[in-house]
Amino acid sequence: MKEVFLTTIKTSLKVAWLLIKIYIPFSIFSAFLKYSGFYDWISPFLSPFMHMLGLPGKAAVTLIAGFLGNVYAAIATIPALDLTFRQITIIGIIIGFSHNLLVESGILIKLKFAKPQFALFRLLFGLVAGLLMNLILPENVSGAILNPVTNTVAFSWLNTLKSMTITCLQFTVIIFVLNFFYEILKRWKYSQLIKQRLQKVSSLMGLTPGALVPWLAGFILGIVYGAGILFQFNENKSLTHKDACLVTVFMVLAHAIIEDTIVFVVLGANFWWIFITRISLAFIVMKLLSIKNLYKKFLWIGLSKN
Repeated sequence: MKEVFLTTIKTSLKVAWLLIKIYIPFSIFSAFLKYSGFYDWISPFLSPFMHMLGLPGKAAVTLIAGFLGNVYAAIATIPALDLTFRQITIIGIIIGFSHNLLVESGILIKLKFAKPQFALFRLLFGLVAGLLMNLILPENVSGAILNPVTNTVAFSWLNTLKSMTITCLQFTVIIFVLNFFYEILKRWKYSQLIKQRLQKVSSLMGLTPGALVPWLAGFILGIVYGAGILFQFNENKSLTHKDACLVTVFMVLAHAIIEDTIVFVVLGANFWWIFITRISLAFIVMKLLSIKNLYKKFLWIGLSKN
């Protein structure tokens, strides 16, 4: 256990520090854009496009907040807009695919899993998904406003720095826990049996068994954690280039799937429409790219070439 603990500490601190150095400057830049009035300035230019998404022009500020900020920045704008359950569901789908582009793309770029144009791929994918859902969704989408007032704290740079510090501590702890259980699992006498069972799952998704842990980390916890674990596995030569590309694509389309969905459900969105849409499209895209190494023909969207 001592060996496991020391190995986990060393690995986790290395990965966490790498992520912190990337996360903090991008978060500060994102906060600056939000509170400098940039969102309000650019929103009117997007209003005509909102109607194609089945949204009122004023919802542009919500999308901008989600694209450049995070999911919580987006939902903070929703209570004042008087949107229908259907409209909130569409926003939840778009933002689910395309939120926090600055920070999350910055992390993937610095870790050499993506290039800058990958952020544009996410943005366009989210908007196209919104256009399709506006055509598919029934007019009467069920929902319930569980919390009509979002708890927002008045902006100050001190509050921003406190929030970033707490977040950095959180993903340091979570990365440690993930690594700790992974090290334990590797030494467990039944680990090979479990690995054999999971091979069927990885094969279905076009991945090798070694890619399952970073895929699960990103899918359940989010890009910051998934990218950290993905980087660690890639450094240890546990992944193929195909694994890294496919996990990256799936992770940006369907990550932190429960948390990101629930925050919109609280304001009236339909859980199942958001949840099933994100998982289905992410799986379909990843599966198509895995067929006969088709992913190599789509590296231009911003995936790493090596």
